[in-house]
Amino acid sequence: MPDSVDVSNAADSPAHGGSHAFRFHGTGREYFPIWIVNLLLTIVTLGIYSPWAKVRSQRYFHEATELAGARFGYHARPLSILIGRIIVLVLFVPYAILAKIQSPYALVYVPVLLVAGPWIIVKALRFRLRVTSYRGVRFSFSHEAGVMAGAYINFLGLPILGGITLGLLYPYVLHQQYRWMVDNSRYGATPLRMAPAVGRFYLLGLILAAALLAFAAAAFAMLYPLMDAVANHRPAPASAQMAPFLMLVLYAGLLLVTLLVALWLAKTVVQRLSLADVTLSAGWQLGPVLWLYVSNGLLLLFTLGFAYPWVRCRTARYVLEHLTVHAPTGLDSFVAGAQSDAGAFGDQAAAFFDIDVGIGF
Repeated sequence: MPDSVDVSNAADSPAHGGSHAFRFHGTGREYFPIWIVNLLLTIVTLGIYSPWAKVRSQRYFHEATELAGARFGYHARPLSILIGRIIVLVLFVPYAILAKIQSPYALVYVPVLLVAGPWIIVKALRFRLRVTSYRGVRFSFSHEAGVMAGAYINFLGLPILGGITLGLLYPYVLHQQYRWMVDNSRYGATPLRMAPAVGRFYLLGLILAAALLAFAAAAFAMLYPLMDAVANHRPAPASAQMAPFLMLVLYAGLLLVTLLVALWLAKTVVQRLSLADVTLSAGWQLGPVLWLYVSNGLLLLFTLGFAYPWVRCRTARYVLEHLTVHAPTGLDSFVAGAQSDAGAFGDQAAAFFDIDVGIGF
């Protein structure tokens, strides 16, 4: 799928087939009052207000996102988020306390956490998709009988196999986790699909592994003379003076490769998604993404964090406005077909009590 396409008809009626670019209308100036009130109330209430803060923020960003003339919606209830966070605290805080004091009873919680993990993932996915809508149609996550078993296979069984194989299966594990999440997601009654990409996942894994090995080898070659001199009580070699600068260069190179791999991974997943005949293409490029990270970091540093609303909005704008939806038969007929089947499915989904465990707002 091409990285850049003609989206000249993005503003045309969605009834016509073609490509439609996302548009983001949020601004730091608009989001700042929401963010600062959320932050202050969360601090004053010792975190209790954070679910309400998250709903306000998510609603703002969803409603600021436009595709083919329609905005997205966010319909979460703060109480569900609060309950989800309480569940996480009940599950993980005792283990963290026992592990901190090095109590052998911490081992008792390990099976509990292993069993709870995939269950929490399923419940969180159901919640996050069900509270998101576009053009009046909700997204959802499968309630089929085998979906929970799939969660345990993909998020418990396969990672254990990955460890047994010394990481050789990890690209495959990550690939299967993404496919499981996508293939069990729906828009209305229409399922999403992800085309296989195991080879690309392994290629990206090899690139990252090679970068890590190169970094380790270069760091060892650089630091060994210094460590040898210290161990044998000899003066440090003259080259040791350059060690901090060279280590900084190595770290920068490793971060650059990691960012590149993460970017390629995101594009690989996005460009293999499909919803009936609707597909996506992503135009994210390393240079602009790198500048976005660097400039955002500088903004946060020099404003002591108060530029966060602008940072978040400009990040959302870049990510969204470089995404293009390709709908050969148009979006109107697709949405109409989804809407006709969405009522019963939405009622079924609402019958289940799902949670959100996200912390950020």
